[in-house]
Amino acid sequence: MNDRKSCRKKTSAGFTLIELLVVIAIIGMLASIILASLNTARVKSRDARRVADMNQMRNAIELYNDTIGHYPHSNGAWTSFDSPTYSPNPIVNPNVANLSTALSPYLRSIADPKSLGGDSGYLYVGNNDNYCILFWRTPEKMSNFSSNLLNPVRPTPANPNNIYTGIGIYGGGC
Repeated sequence: MNDRKSCRKKTSAGFTLIELLVVIAIIGMLASIILASLNTARVKSRDARRVADMNQMRNAIELYNDTIGHYPHSNGAWTSFDSPTYSPNPIVNPNVANLSTALSPYLRSIADPKSLGGDSGYLYVGNNDNYCILFWRTPEKMSNFSSNLLNPVRPTPANPNNIYTGIGIYGGGC
């Protein structure tokens, strides 16, 4: 009989199902926390890129003005930096199909880092002496932008997220 008991030694070489489930649940919770914090960093990064894009666009428009003697004229219509099909209205002075063509010597192709498509993007309106660059419905978190970039003219409850920079008559918003 003693031999039988010695053959039945209890070994605890593995984990129970409960222990494994607890470890998997903890790993899942940690992964979701890490992914949420990474998403916040991505949003900040894309919004920082939008501010850098705005500065590049403003510099290109000013270089254009220095070379040609006036700002691109959009005939009062909004045109797009990143979507040539946004508006049927071309830049009329110079007579080109779109803003990207007018600014091509000064600015590489530029696009929103996370385009929503449709009614959103980097927009421009201008005449010979004034212009406005508007980032319409593209910012992901408005607190990532300084208050001087917030557009006082267009924020509405339906579309609060737009930022701008303007010169001349558009200095106070557009």
